[in-house]
Amino acid sequence: MHEVSLLIDGVSRGASDDATFDRIDPATGQVASRAAAATLAD
Repeated sequence: MHEVSLLIDGVSRGASDDATFDRIDPATGQVASRAAAATLAD
């Protein structure tokens, strides 16, 4: 599975509250990638 972080001020990092969301592959129903869910705090 591919994990995607945020790029803030040139630094790769997770969301400040560690929240993520999954992108599902419709062909398989499996998680294709997981990404950091940014908030205004980020």
